[in-house]
Amino acid sequence: MKKTILLTAAALFSLVACKSGKHPGYDEVSGSYFKTDRKGDESKTLNKGDVVFISHTMTTEKDSLLFNYKTMLRPGQPYAMRLDLPKYKGDMFEMILKMHPGDSASFMLRIDSMFQRYYHQPIPKFLDSTGFIVYHVRIDSVYSSQKVDEIEKKQKAAQEAFLEKAKTSEDSLLKKYLADNKITEKPTATGLYIVVKQKGKGEKVKKGDNAEVNYKGMLTNGQVFDASEKHDKAFSFNVGMQQVIPAWDEALQTMSVGSKVLIVSPSSLAYGPNGSGPIPPYAPLVFEIELLKINPAQGPAQAQK
Repeated sequence: MKKTILLTAAALFSLVACKSGKHPGYDEVSGSYFKTDRKGDESKTLNKGDVVFISHTMTTEKDSLLFNYKTMLRPGQPYAMRLDLPKYKGDMFEMILKMHPGDSASFMLRIDSMFQRYYHQPIPKFLDSTGFIVYHVRIDSVYSSQKVDEIEKKQKAAQEAFLEKAKTSEDSLLKKYLADNKITEKPTATGLYIVVKQKGKGEKVKKGDNAEVNYKGMLTNGQVFDASEKHDKAFSFNVGMQQVIPAWDEALQTMSVGSKVLIVSPSSLAYGPNGSGPIPPYAPLVFEIELLKINPAQGPAQAQK
C-alpha cells in the first residue's frame, strides 16, 4: 500500500514539474528555447563559415504561419545560409550551431531581441513584442567553409576569364559590324560612330533640353534588346544630365527635330564591364534613334554647359 502511494506521488510530482516549465520539451538556451526533434549525424558539427541548406518554417506561438520554404523564395528549395558567430546570446546562429547535419530541431527566439538586436527594425504590429517566433528547421546538407572558399575561388576565376574574353572580343565585334554594314564614318573623339540617316530641321538639342525619341537598341548580331515600340510611347529624357548612357547624351546633341541616326557605341559609352540585363559585359551596341521633339530647358538647367 505504501509503495503504491509513493509511486502515485512520484508520478504526480513529475506531471507538475513538466507543466511548470514555460515551454515543455524545450531546453532554455541563453533566453531562447531549443529542442531536437530528430537526430542526424552527431559525429559532425557545424562551424562558423559553413553554408547550411535548411528547410524551415516560422510561426508564432499560436501557430500562425510567417514563413514556409515550400511556398516562398524558390518554392520547395532549401534555403542557403552561411553560418556566423552569434550576434547576441540566444540568436538564430547560436541555435543552429547546436545542430548536426541531418538534424531537425525547433527553437523559439524572443521577438524583441530579434528586431532590436539583429534586424534593428521596429517590431511589426501583428507580432507580440513579449512573445517568441518558433522555428522548425531541418539541416539538409552542409558545405564546409573550406569547400565554400574553393567554390567561390572557382566561380571568381571563371567570371574573370569570361570578362577577359568579352573584353578582348569587343574590338573584333565592333570592326565586324562596321565592315558588314559598310559604315565608313569616322568615330568621334570618344569612339562613337554616328551615321546620319535623315537630317532634321531647326536648332540642335542642347544640354538640359528634354528630348522625345523613338529608338531601337540592338547587339551587333542584330538581337533587339529594347525598343520604344515595346512601350507604346516615345521615350523622353533630359539630355546631358546622365539620365541615359553617354553614347545617347553625345549623339542627341548632334541632332535636330526630324533627325534619324544610327549610332554604334563601344561599351565604354554604354554598359561597360557590368552589362545590363540582356546586354553582356563589354558589349558594343547599336541604336536607331529618331528625334521627335525638343522641349527647351528652363532657367538654370540650360546654363549647365
